[in-house]
Amino acid sequence: MGSEVGSLTLQEKEELAARLRNYIIKYTAKNGGHLSSNLGVVELTIALLSTYDFPTDAVIFDVGHQSYSWKILTGRAEEFKQLRQEGGLSGFPKTEESEYDSFNTGHSSTSLSAACGLHRARKLRGEPGKVVAVIGDGAMSGGMAYEAINDICQEDDDIVVILNDNQMSIEQAVGGLSRHLEYLRVTPGYLSLKSRWLDRLNRVPLLGKPIVKIIEAFKRAGRKIIHSYRGYSSMFERLGFRYYGPVDGHDISQLEAYLRSARKIDGPVLLHVITQKGKGYSFAEASPSEYHGVAPFEIDLGLNHSNGNHSITWSDVFGSEMVAMAKDNPLICAISAAMTSGTGLLKFESCYPERFFDVGIAEQHALTLAAGLAKGGMRPYVALYSTFLQRGIDQLLHDICLQNLPVTITLDRAGAVGGDGDTHQGIYDLALTSALPNLEIFAPATETDLRTLLRKSQNMDCPVLIRYPKEKAREFPETVFIQKAELDPYAVREVLSGEDLAVIALGPMVFSALDAADYLSRKGINIGIFSTISAKPTNIHDIICIVKNYKRLLLVEDGIKESGWGERILARLASNENCINSDNMGIIFPLAGQAERSSLLNKSGLDAAGIIKKAEELLGSINEE
Repeated sequence: MGSEVGSLTLQEKEELAARLRNYIIKYTAKNGGHLSSNLGVVELTIALLSTYDFPTDAVIFDVGHQSYSWKILTGRAEEFKQLRQEGGLSGFPKTEESEYDSFNTGHSSTSLSAACGLHRARKLRGEPGKVVAVIGDGAMSGGMAYEAINDICQEDDDIVVILNDNQMSIEQAVGGLSRHLEYLRVTPGYLSLKSRWLDRLNRVPLLGKPIVKIIEAFKRAGRKIIHSYRGYSSMFERLGFRYYGPVDGHDISQLEAYLRSARKIDGPVLLHVITQKGKGYSFAEASPSEYHGVAPFEIDLGLNHSNGNHSITWSDVFGSEMVAMAKDNPLICAISAAMTSGTGLLKFESCYPERFFDVGIAEQHALTLAAGLAKGGMRPYVALYSTFLQRGIDQLLHDICLQNLPVTITLDRAGAVGGDGDTHQGIYDLALTSALPNLEIFAPATETDLRTLLRKSQNMDCPVLIRYPKEKAREFPETVFIQKAELDPYAVREVLSGEDLAVIALGPMVFSALDAADYLSRKGINIGIFSTISAKPTNIHDIICIVKNYKRLLLVEDGIKESGWGERILARLASNENCINSDNMGIIFPLAGQAERSSLLNKSGLDAAGIIKKAEELLGSINEE
């Protein structure tokens, strides 16, 4: 495939770039996906395929949401039409899709470690091929990237790192690295690639290599003089890379020249490439973060005019309540890990910039920063996606929970998450965090629940975790919900009375249970529906009281079933010698591919139809007795 692209003329490659952009825009608009990042690396992808021998050589795309051009040009153009659709092409690199995908990615800052391991495996096995890692400036803010850099340079690994610098992660890049890259962009240093005559000298018997070493020593001395004179140096060179750039990431000819040279150099090389996120689509160029991850939209109108549904999302509820709380409580501060917009904190950032901290793609730092803020007397709120909390479990346990600090972590995109596949599912947080000491965990069922929990969290002297899905926030129908004067977050609420079967649903899963109850009632079967929003601590007393009044119990959650909330409840009931015919429902297909949330829930039987089936099984067992 690379040879086919490499055989094109420069003009043909530029025409190919234009066609690729149109193709990406067309099917991302149709199916949703990551748009801005992919539009920015079209020329870079063409240049890579022109100059390297894939799949003998290998490329690892950090995160992977810039791999659309790669997929299209490596034999998956037809499959790309079903991008991110159930049974279709993944939006991220997948080794099972193609031999050209050398490593599965989905989370940030992993590519350098993976490339390091892949290179060393090839070296130990005597296999040929260069290893390339493509990492963005946003991903470079993740601590794991620096751990890998330290090791790569220590071992002098033969790896080419392409730093795709578009001044963005998902949102505007922040931090000291961003400032350093900006300095390199506006004051480019010397460019001195290894020339042909140095290669020839290396092949001269006896005298060749000593002469090259002398020349290299002079070059290093010259670099120090240049850096001292100009007052700067690339941090990457100081760490041990041979640094080249900045290079125009949309100039195919220039990219190819640098990539060919980098391929010939032994040891770690970093090529600093400047790209424009969203290039080629005016809406994305103007608002690259808004077009980072998109739902289906109309190409001519863009995102702002393609969706007339203005229902409030869980993220909106969180963001508005944070602003309202901060107005009256000067101790409240908010922390984002490059997800300010996605978690609903844009207005908070605008209203209270001195109390807002975007730490970049650095969840571990975000959590321990929150611990320090709490220790200093503040009330920090850390807004993360559930899937990214996994990167900071040690900090949550060690720095927050063991010290019993009043830090509130809100987890957006909890439960089944459509579109992005297995790497972005929010189904593990309940199982991962339920055993942590001092931590209280909540899953609001309604908009009112979330607002109430956030207000109460201001005065809770312990760590708090609040999880909610990526969907519209709802309220209970007044016809079925028994209203109370004030929400008791620890109570198990009766939503709908019944007879033989009690269904206790965690968080928003109560609405699927209500839909199931409505269907069963039309068949003459009346089941009781109960809502709980406290996953930890569990009000086992309330549940025991429910058990005494019902012959059957069904627990429903949208977290992973194994070691999840439901299994813990059943274990508690068993230890209390409450003999009851019971079952629990949770996610049972954790590695399902990309699909809509509704479809993922359906696969685990967590929609109304699945609950109906399970309820009928439990009720059928009564009739058999």
